[in-house]
Amino acid sequence: MKAFYNIGIRSYSFGVKLAGIFGNSKAKKWSTGRKDWRKTIKNQFSSEGENIWIHTTSLGEFEQVKPLIEKIKGDSSFAKHKIVVTFFSPSGYENSKNYDLADFTFYLPIDTKKNSTDFIQLINPSIAIFVKYDFWFNYLALLQKKEIPHLFFGCNFRENQIYFKSINKWQIEILQKINRLCTLNQRSLDVLKKHGFSNMQISGDTRFDKVIQNANRCQPIALIEHFKQNKKLLILGSSWEKEEDILMRYLKENKNWKEHLKIIFAPHNIYGNHVSEIIQKLPIKALKFSEANEGNIQDFDVLIIDNIGMLSNLYQYGNISFIGGGFTNRLHNILEAATFSNALLYGNNHAKFPEGKQLIEANGAFAIKDANQFSKHLNGFLEDNELLEKTQRNAKAFIYNNKGATDIVFEEVKRMISKC
Repeated sequence: MKAFYNIGIRSYSFGVKLAGIFGNSKAKKWSTGRKDWRKTIKNQFSSEGENIWIHTTSLGEFEQVKPLIEKIKGDSSFAKHKIVVTFFSPSGYENSKNYDLADFTFYLPIDTKKNSTDFIQLINPSIAIFVKYDFWFNYLALLQKKEIPHLFFGCNFRENQIYFKSINKWQIEILQKINRLCTLNQRSLDVLKKHGFSNMQISGDTRFDKVIQNANRCQPIALIEHFKQNKKLLILGSSWEKEEDILMRYLKENKNWKEHLKIIFAPHNIYGNHVSEIIQKLPIKALKFSEANEGNIQDFDVLIIDNIGMLSNLYQYGNISFIGGGFTNRLHNILEAATFSNALLYGNNHAKFPEGKQLIEANGAFAIKDANQFSKHLNGFLEDNELLEKTQRNAKAFIYNNKGATDIVFEEVKRMISKC
């Protein structure tokens, strides 16, 4: 199986390069970003002092590690350490390559034995930190051979994951040798125990710390204040077509919603003609944010966000949020909205996202299966202000009751470093 793994890695790399040649812009960035990577590191990297290597898959995972990086940079015991951040995906690298607390930022070379040997030799890490479960087994095997401390945090394990199949025994053996696996919850811990692991602990989710941090730093948006006025605000956050169609059906079938609501569409896809298609399908005139000003924004009840990066700040004005991805097990960030006391609705297919189930159990959210259930819950919020306010309070309390994971992971990093 090791041979199949190595063949698969090389085949994947070849496939991405081929896709780049045929015009896939993301694939092209993936390939060109790794071109002559040894030369790039030698030209940019200074090996003076000690190095902390932090690897994340993409942008979302990097957001999880930012609070940890801030704690490391703010602790005098790490004054001589440099932060080396690597990314697997272009979205992570391109959006974070200028992050000021990272001393060096690179694409991670693909996981071959030669690449892992050369990369680790070049950056010579004192410790390696990985977010979630971006398990690259040649890198891990070499870290273990060289006895370089390494840990994963934010791990969410399920019994049906490929690592626990009998044919992947060699992968399990490598995972069992990781110095520390910091899991999100007890369920993940139990899965690992069942398979003979002893190198784990529950740390919780650093995303709670990150969204609290973001909320404390958010800035007011004057145009949104003008838009909302004295009505309740429903935000459709990171929506896919399923959520958009459900909300549009609600707007068509419920004629009195304008008495209570202002609505913001913040679609996941703002490219091509998608924003224009939303506007055409709506039963009421809508305004693009890019065309909004203080003179016209109060005349509209529906606003369409046609930019990237604004959504997390919008939630400070929200009362109810309908979050995208919950119908396809790709649930987007519900924690950002909950931090700002938004009552939440999302699709009922979110098994890969434990926070989705936990927030429902905390009575801060409701899962829906179709348009009828969406109408039922939204009308319930609009007709029963006490229910809405209670759900909002529960959502915020859920966030603050789960903070502190960053401190746990940070203390584990300090413990490992002290033993080097």
